[in-house]
Amino acid sequence: MPLDPSQRSAATCDAPIQLTLAGPGSGKTSTLTGRFIHLVRQGVDPRRILAVTFTKKAVEEMRQRISAALPDLLPKQLEIFTFHGFAYRCLRRNPAAAGLPSRIQLWDAPEQRAVFSKRRMYWNEDEDILDIIGSAKERLLDARTFEASLNPGDEVGRSAVEFFRVYEETLNRAGAIDFADMVPRLVQAMDRDPNYGRSIVRAYDHLLVDEYQDVNPGQDLLISHFVRAGVKLWAVGDDDQTLYAFRASDVGYILDFRERYPGSHVHILDRNYRSAPGIVRTAKKLIRKNEGRVDKDYSAVNQGSCDIVVRGYSTPAVEARQVAAAISRLISDGLEPRQIAVLYRSGTIGIHFQAALRPLDIPFEVRGAGDFWQSSSAKLFVGSLYYLRDPTSAAALEKMGTGKRGDITRERLNLIDRRTRLDFQSSCAHVQRIVAEALPIRASGRERAEWESIVDGVALLATTCSSVEELETRIAEQTQAAKRPHANSVVLSTVHSAKGLEWDAVFLAGLEDGVMPHGNSDDVEEERRVAYVAITRAKRRLALTYAAERFGTKSEPSPFLFEMKHGDIIWTGPSMSNADNRLPLVSSEERAQPVVKRSSPMSSRTAHRSSRERTAPSSTPWTSREDMRLQAAYASSSSLEEMFLILKRSPDEIVSRLVALKFLPTRNPYDALSAEYLRRSLR
Repeated sequence: MPLDPSQRSAATCDAPIQLTLAGPGSGKTSTLTGRFIHLVRQGVDPRRILAVTFTKKAVEEMRQRISAALPDLLPKQLEIFTFHGFAYRCLRRNPAAAGLPSRIQLWDAPEQRAVFSKRRMYWNEDEDILDIIGSAKERLLDARTFEASLNPGDEVGRSAVEFFRVYEETLNRAGAIDFADMVPRLVQAMDRDPNYGRSIVRAYDHLLVDEYQDVNPGQDLLISHFVRAGVKLWAVGDDDQTLYAFRASDVGYILDFRERYPGSHVHILDRNYRSAPGIVRTAKKLIRKNEGRVDKDYSAVNQGSCDIVVRGYSTPAVEARQVAAAISRLISDGLEPRQIAVLYRSGTIGIHFQAALRPLDIPFEVRGAGDFWQSSSAKLFVGSLYYLRDPTSAAALEKMGTGKRGDITRERLNLIDRRTRLDFQSSCAHVQRIVAEALPIRASGRERAEWESIVDGVALLATTCSSVEELETRIAEQTQAAKRPHANSVVLSTVHSAKGLEWDAVFLAGLEDGVMPHGNSDDVEEERRVAYVAITRAKRRLALTYAAERFGTKSEPSPFLFEMKHGDIIWTGPSMSNADNRLPLVSSEERAQPVVKRSSPMSSRTAHRSSRERTAPSSTPWTSREDMRLQAAYASSSSLEEMFLILKRSPDEIVSRLVALKFLPTRNPYDALSAEYLRRSLR
């Protein structure tokens, strides 16, 4: 595909250090491959151009595109690798430089988990122990420095230290490495032996880095070795799509690029080739609330119309039912299932959609953290059933874990009468009660409700079985069915697993405060980036849904909904007439409504509550989360009535707080608020 002016400028610039900021759908891969092709056509030996990215799929796509444009070059001849693939190749060529044996053992998950199973060490926490260890290594930490980095109250981290120490010692004795070791071991070897480092970097004149926003400390140090040796750096990425802080990625690398590389040149790709203008407008309105970002004013190339709708439902089950019905409608209208995706912040949200799509015979594929049965609560439930039957069972120990949670659960299970244990259904009832309470006291109400909902789901399946073996068989059947999707399937995915992909229609579910943004996250800006990435996966249809209760507790709409709201978005809340029967698709009646009227989430009933109810006082002080929601509602042109519904604060409190935050003048604040609302609504 020919490059547009901004892409061409980025691909052909001669500056020694360059960063290209490429928003969603802006042709990032086209520009990177264009850069490679430009260099070759300028006389650069292709063997002296190194390109690194993050996935094998991206590697193959770049190789195929470049080979198609330069037929004399075979894909395998191109120096294009993942970061880990490049590091592993260097380590294999000279293992002694990294203190490794001549034949490197690369351990994958089976060998890694065997380290613990051989020692009867079993883990049962929400985050997998191998992910914890891998993330620490990506941050260049070993077991000792990992322990030193932990907060005093991090009980899970403290439990992980012993696992990390045992794993590290076993790996070193075997002279083996794992996936997370590759880049750090290479960088350490280059630091120890400058001659070795020079032998690697001097093989290249140009370094091209894809998805620069996702680099971690080890990868950044590797890039720095090349730059210090005079290799020209060309990087492409998007600070607005930095989602992997939990894997040690740091948005600061891209935000501070100019300071870290003085004299560097920054390009901005200014066109979006994926989404319709309304979706681009929605995404830009949301992400501009982030302060830690570079503003990128890009426009939509595809000028077709689009549908954007927000639907509030009474329960998650109704939400899933209506989304499934909307998907069925789209497929009946001729849209291929593979052009439809349901995205969510947490894998637990997706369980309802699996249940809703199955009766409609709609094929679906689950991506990301969607395996209900691999959750720590589900494994603890099944392990407890094994334990009641045989306390010495290896299966019980493996699934329950050897940590504090497993120990406390075993203590409580030991109190059950032995005669009761013989009856499987009685055992299930006891296990459901005990496992439902197996959360730390400090767990939030939402965490507890989410945990209990999974326990209840496992118990529901268990009651249809006659033994724990039959339950395991049923679990295996459901897991395998999810892993073998039909070729033309609707995608159910976490947002993190959807990055880089696109669909004609996207349903973003679970948009409640505490879910998105996630209640456990202290970084609201990263949570906003998660929502931004989800929205920008859509080409022509975008549906945003939320429920009035989630995990058994009352929920409020996500503040992000109010931040992105504009006149083209149709919004119906759960209290509106016939709310639970509305599909998350734009109806012909709604399409004909005036813009100002259809942008409001209020019903006429709630809009005319009594004056006494509207001004009910609140004695509690304002929290930082309330302030964030208030500012989001004000910025999105919400009326005083809407802000009352969102915050459950009296109008006087809301106006007083807006004055305190200096959004309204101290004199005549009510008049100023009314005038501002009218002005924005008519804009």
